[in-house]
Amino acid sequence: MNGWLIRGVRPYGEDQVDLLLRDGIIAEAGAGLQAPDAEILDAGGLIALPGLVDLHTHLREPGREDAETVETGSRAAALGGYTAIHAMANTDPVADTAGVVEQ
Repeated sequence: MNGWLIRGVRPYGEDQVDLLLRDGIIAEAGAGLQAPDAEILDAGGLIALPGLVDLHTHLREPGREDAETVETGSRAAALGGYTAIHAMANTDPVADTAGVVEQ
């Protein structure tokens, strides 16, 4: 396999096109693309967006691991299309320095 050919995707909610991805980058976009060496995925009209960023994330670790941890919150964000999250400093102790985060 050499890349991914995603058929019927709607970039930014616009008209459906095919996207050819190689090395994690959109190499080509258009209707009826051909790439015999790529794995084909049917997007079925799903919308394609760049990675989203959440600037208001309550990860609850340290202090409230019963509610959520950095790992569970990060996984949930990734499943929702987020490529970056910003953790709020509302933990106990407050995670506002590298030392607290590293603990």
